[in-house]
Amino acid sequence: MDRNERIVDFPPHVMEEIRRLIAPFSLRAYPEPEAFYERLAHWLGVPREALLLSAGADGAFRMIFEAFVKPGDEVVHAVPSYGMFPVYCDLAKAVSRPVAFGEDLSLPLEKILDAITPKTKLVLLANPNQPIERVYDEAECRQLLAQCKRRGAILVMDEAYHHFCDLTAMPLLKEYGNLVVVRTFSKAFGMAGLRLGFLVSSKENVRRVEQFRPVYEAHSAALAVGGYLLKNDHLMREYVIQVKEARQFLREAIRGLQIPAYGEQGNSILVAFPREIPAAEAAAGLKKKGFLVSIPSTKPPLTNHLRITLGTLEQAQRFFAVFEEIARPAIARNEVTKQSP
Repeated sequence: MDRNERIVDFPPHVMEEIRRLIAPFSLRAYPEPEAFYERLAHWLGVPREALLLSAGADGAFRMIFEAFVKPGDEVVHAVPSYGMFPVYCDLAKAVSRPVAFGEDLSLPLEKILDAITPKTKLVLLANPNQPIERVYDEAECRQLLAQCKRRGAILVMDEAYHHFCDLTAMPLLKEYGNLVVVRTFSKAFGMAGLRLGFLVSSKENVRRVEQFRPVYEAHSAALAVGGYLLKNDHLMREYVIQVKEARQFLREAIRGLQIPAYGEQGNSILVAFPREIPAAEAAAGLKKKGFLVSIPSTKPPLTNHLRITLGTLEQAQRFFAVFEEIARPAIARNEVTKQSP
């Protein structure tokens, strides 16, 4: 429960059907992605020419940087967010312009808009953001796109967690030529180990980014399994429903312990411990009981937080039983300390 992956195995009959997809020919021959492109375009409702596959979302971001960013260009991104954004800035010799969340875990849109200048080439935003959740609705996306257009910048929306959320920038692609949407099969589809992602944008942007794609943008096994999961997308949708049920239960259960818990739109819960209760101590206790959770940062504003990846309601209930067992004594010690003269 520490890496925001799918934490529920596929049913045995699904795994057997997937195994049958991996034929000897697909292992020894180079990938042929066109059939998958057509299926994905139909599933998304976008033109084939608006798509470009990648090795996970990482591959898409790498190509976007290569296509649009030159040394010295500025790149605006939220912090904390996807940890590879500043890494890609360094690789491109770009100037990173982080926009930080406040101590109250808020990020006003105006802070991002003000950071976009004529030197800005890319604005990278995760929607919803992780580990601090922040979603951008249609009105905010329009403001961002308008500001980017005025400054000559591209807005890249990372929608890795889109399926757990009710918001997407995808409909705006018809109106804005400076928008790129990046998605992955790693989260809701449960394909993190096969590295399959894609970007959607205008045909002009896709052609520009295509110049920097590898010879084969995805391998045969990823294409086969991705095609299967698109055809059987009820598997993804059922999992999303399970995660949403677990999200509501665990968030409210932890709040019932008087511990702040956040998470309305993603596949994880962010838990804020009081200063007197070290999050690292709680994480170590959970690990001893068989539950791995993430400490997303040791820097403000996340100096004492845990992030918990969600799965089924039953998994969340088992987790909470252990979490409560570990947290209640710490809470009691904290209360005694507060009452001491």
